[in-house]
Amino acid sequence: MATHIIHPRQFLEPENLDAFLERGWRPTGQSIYTSDYLRTDDDELHGCLQIRLPLEGFSFKKRHRKLLRRNKQRFRLSYEQAGQPDEELLRVNRLYMAEHPEKTREDLEYNVFSEDGQQVLDTRVLRIYDGDRLVAFSYFDVGRRVMYTKAGIYDPAYADASLGLYTMLLEVELGLEAGLAYYYPGYYSPTFSAFDYKLRLGPMEYRDIPTGQWRPHSLAPGVAPADPLAINRERLQEAQQALATAGVRAQFREYPSFTGRFRPVQQGENIMLDAPQLLLIGRPLPLEFYFVLTYDNEVQRYRYDVVRTANLYDMRVQVLSKKGTPRFTTPVVVHNRILESDLLPLIVRKVSERVDGSTKA
Repeated sequence: MATHIIHPRQFLEPENLDAFLERGWRPTGQSIYTSDYLRTDDDELHGCLQIRLPLEGFSFKKRHRKLLRRNKQRFRLSYEQAGQPDEELLRVNRLYMAEHPEKTREDLEYNVFSEDGQQVLDTRVLRIYDGDRLVAFSYFDVGRRVMYTKAGIYDPAYADASLGLYTMLLEVELGLEAGLAYYYPGYYSPTFSAFDYKLRLGPMEYRDIPTGQWRPHSLAPGVAPADPLAINRERLQEAQQALATAGVRAQFREYPSFTGRFRPVQQGENIMLDAPQLLLIGRPLPLEFYFVLTYDNEVQRYRYDVVRTANLYDMRVQVLSKKGTPRFTTPVVVHNRILESDLLPLIVRKVSERVDGSTKA
């Protein structure tokens, strides 16, 4: 699946966190989620790739060693098991939020406790002090052989000290001292530069989505793995052309409401449509049902579904992307899966059999 979230109800054993991260999942708060796509605050879509830093044989770059030496002389640090955020953490977070409202959240306890008030991950907090004044902190999760960083917050008055990078370097240093195998800084996007700074930590690996293998990320400027969103779009455009040849009308649409799969569900599988883009086949059916075709990059298969409205309203969604691409703006759930296959001719034949006259081009 491209997008999903799990809310553990009991403590997640360290080796289980290792396994989740190996398979492309990552923590958010005290939950575990996966997504191969990113929806930014301005409602644009991008592909994203999980990355990690191998720690065996790792050594810091010269400029990073210099930053570590300089800041260790200027600041003192401590780290401990994370608990209820205290006033000094909240104060720094408020200062940071005033400058970067999109990069943190007011409820810091989200990083430490689940909605049930449990701590299901081994979450630590690293604190940086200027004398007795807290000036930066970070939260990170620890597994058996891995570390995942999930929040780095600093007082903007100390921006010249590169405290965001400094906390990451300190986390890597802690990982090296503990003999961990990997440091996970989350994901980055080949088409959205806001996360490129993570790649500068050292020789990264990225997770190839179809194979599940971790591969070295090129250090050459401008060289990046293929964008998952672009791959998804290419497969759908191939299907659109094949359907047009068969006389079937199919309209390409972005589907920003794929993020609806992050909504908590009480039980069972989240059946909201799991795709960032789709082909809308023909006209809407009665009672807000639709035929849609999607493509799953991970299993490399097309999915031909009947979907229906989820009775939700996506307040953020724009009718067009910034490039003018039309959007499918109705959040939907999968009502019935007609066919899933990696064979495009089979998909085209099934679509041609199922559609009524109103769907023909």
